Amino acid sequence: MDNEKKNVPEEKPQYEKVEWFGVDGALVLLFIVLACIYGYGMLNGVDFIIGIMAPGVAIVFTVAIFLKYCTEVFSFATGKKGKEKETKEKEEKKD
Repeated sequence: MDNEKKNVPEEKPQYEKVEWFGVDGALVLLFIVLACIYGYGMLNGVDFIIGIMAPGVAIVFTVAIFLKYCTEVFSFATGKKGKEKETKEKEEKKD
């Protein structure tokens, strides 16, 4: 019986992956864009960039990310997202 257990391969835990094309990537991109905008504005002394444009970019990104999260929560609450995930898992198990 011990030999049978040794021959069975152990399942490795699956870790969550960072999705660079999703919300995580948008947050990283937001940081880089704001750093560049603020840097240019400070080096050249452009008050419009520091006072209006950079906060505007931050607001637009923040609202877009918030709306993305809202749509995910709404789709999960209605059950659309959960059903798709269950069918995908079933298909992977068959293969």
